[in-house]
Amino acid sequence: MRLLKGLESRVRGLRRRASPLFWAGDAVHCPVCQRSFRGFRPAGKRQVRRENAICPYCTARERDRLAYLVLCGPNAPPAGSPILHIAPEACLQPRLRELAAGDYVSADLVRTDVDQRFDVMAIPHADASFFGIYCSHVLQDVPDDILAMEELFRILKPGGWAILNVPVTAEKSVDHPDRPGRRRQTLDSRPAEHLRTYGHDFEQRMASVGFEMHVTRSGDMVPPDDQARFGIAGPAAGAIFMGMKPS
Repeated sequence: MRLLKGLESRVRGLRRRASPLFWAGDAVHCPVCQRSFRGFRPAGKRQVRRENAICPYCTARERDRLAYLVLCGPNAPPAGSPILHIAPEACLQPRLRELAAGDYVSADLVRTDVDQRFDVMAIPHADASFFGIYCSHVLQDVPDDILAMEELFRILKPGGWAILNVPVTAEKSVDHPDRPGRRRQTLDSRPAEHLRTYGHDFEQRMASVGFEMHVTRSGDMVPPDDQARFGIAGPAAGAIFMGMKPS
């Protein structure tokens, strides 16, 4: 198993180095790494395959590129420290470190390349410990997402912000804890995926724990031509759900 994982890691490394050359061009532009390509790499397999999805250089996905535009735009969350980054995306870490003025903490339940490991339903930090939180595409895999959001709200300082992005694919959110969308393989220690399907009521779900909500979509950031060039025109870019803790 270790041998296979090592081989898989080496293959990924070779692909990362060769990918920018293979996709050389100027049809699309990644706002995260500020590089242009003939297209973005596809993602997923079979029925869930997405064309024009992943940056060949920094691996930013559609939702990451939209998030970066928000994090750097005129309505970006205010700088302050510390900032907690859950299930951290490498492409967004530099910008979040800037906002945190160096006081940046990464965390995950099972990953070993983070500063801390904990369950978001039982966060081992005191009330009002963080000024900012970034947590994307995690809550759909958490058994009790309301409890997790209450915990995230609890550890925020008054006046702080939390970006809690999720995939919204239905009209109304539905929990199905006994029927996860994908079962993990036997030797995979990560939790089951997709314990609920989120709908357009997620904003209200997040507000129910106390957040003052600000939702940003691609059309709020750039005109249609730039949405296509940045690869954020489709539904995979989603929306940025930012909640502020009242001061």
